[in-house]
Amino acid sequence: MERELYKSLPRKQRLFAAFSFGTNVEKRKMMFGDSVSSGAIHTGTEAFLLIGDEDYPDKLYDLSNPPLLLYYRGEKKLLKDAAVSVVGSRTPSSYGVKMTRNIVNELSLYNISIISGGARGIDTTAHRAALQAGNSTICVLGCGLGVDYPKENAELFRMVSRSGLMLSEYPPGFKPEKWTFPMRNRIIAALSDAIVVTEASMKSGSLHTATYGVEINRDVHAVPHEALSPWGQGCNHLIELGAGILYNSRDFSEDFRKRITGR
Repeated sequence: MERELYKSLPRKQRLFAAFSFGTNVEKRKMMFGDSVSSGAIHTGTEAFLLIGDEDYPDKLYDLSNPPLLLYYRGEKKLLKDAAVSVVGSRTPSSYGVKMTRNIVNELSLYNISIISGGARGIDTTAHRAALQAGNSTICVLGCGLGVDYPKENAELFRMVSRSGLMLSEYPPGFKPEKWTFPMRNRIIAALSDAIVVTEASMKSGSLHTATYGVEINRDVHAVPHEALSPWGQGCNHLIELGAGILYNSRDFSEDFRKRITGR
């Protein structure tokens, strides 16, 4: 219903809303009939996806507050492919890193795109493992394109731009803030067909991604950890709440492939 409503609005009106300053509430009001000031719309030089356009990802309409606009670098056609988000701790243990690589490698055998958030730790491991396996990866940033955060991932972001896809709802050059990462996580969840949390403490932002996923009916899976492991309490908590227990990456990947392809 909301998808058709967005598509029915004139593109110029959607552009005004997307490029206006203010909160999401103000932008929504602008889209649904409030007056907009006249003047030129400055879109900049970065390519972007506008809500209501044909190339805007259908999965994002599942969100109650979909991004009005997404800047991108790379292959936007990847947004139509089957994808699994792999997320977790910024300070992972060797076990978390190993499980992340195993899961990504198994999914890569079936050319299932890997989505993550470009952060230190599990996110970086997931992106690199996908690239090393010759697979596609999508990186959703909590800052604008052109901002290397964290700095040590500058070359990784260049590689993803060349063979995968970089995405951000923030203007190019926009610096990261604490609130931008939870907002980013909703996009990661929505673009995914399934969400995998490989390692997370109880305060991990990856739990936000899992929560968003549950709200929009995405499958959530978590890697089990030792009962006393501080790095894995978030994963164990997700399992306690009903997430799938992911202890065999080969079976998970095969089951996911069958569910997506129907054979």
